[in-house]
Amino acid sequence: MTLEQFNTLVAAPGDTNALRAELASLPFWKVAKCSTAFKLPDGRVFTEESVATTKTIGGKYIVCSMDSQYLKGPLRVVTAYDEKASAIKSWGIAGGSLAVSTVVLYPEKRLTASSGAHEEFMEISVGTYSETESFSRVSVYKNGVLSLTRDARYWPMKAEPGGAANEAPPHR
Repeated sequence: MTLEQFNTLVAAPGDTNALRAELASLPFWKVAKCSTAFKLPDGRVFTEESVATTKTIGGKYIVCSMDSQYLKGPLRVVTAYDEKASAIKSWGIAGGSLAVSTVVLYPEKRLTASSGAHEEFMEISVGTYSETESFSRVSVYKNGVLSLTRDARYWPMKAEPGGAANEAPPHR
């Protein structure tokens, strides 16, 4: 994926196409509350509460967007199945360029694991999910040294008037 393709997908409106089978087991809520705790090696902890919105595009992409006070800006992630790699991939912006992670999904146990690298940073993540909550723990390394850990918990928000905000996509 190129940076231009990423930006085009982030800006595109969502649709109601059923997700391809390889993505159908990922946790998905159109609107979710997110609680994130960042822990630095010196013991300092920063927490933030935010709202994440998620959309699907063409049954091939999941796009998640949220604003982060800690990172002082928007967080956008595009997830898709990479046929060439036979793996789920997630892309995000880091330092002005694309960073990519490979995701391993164990749907029968509702577990996820991922790893990715960008410049001198490497991230390793493990997570679990249910119909009502998703949790992940991420370890971020800079030049091989633990830089921070990030625990993120998501849960669907209640439906708002005029639409079901936490309605699952058509594949469920």
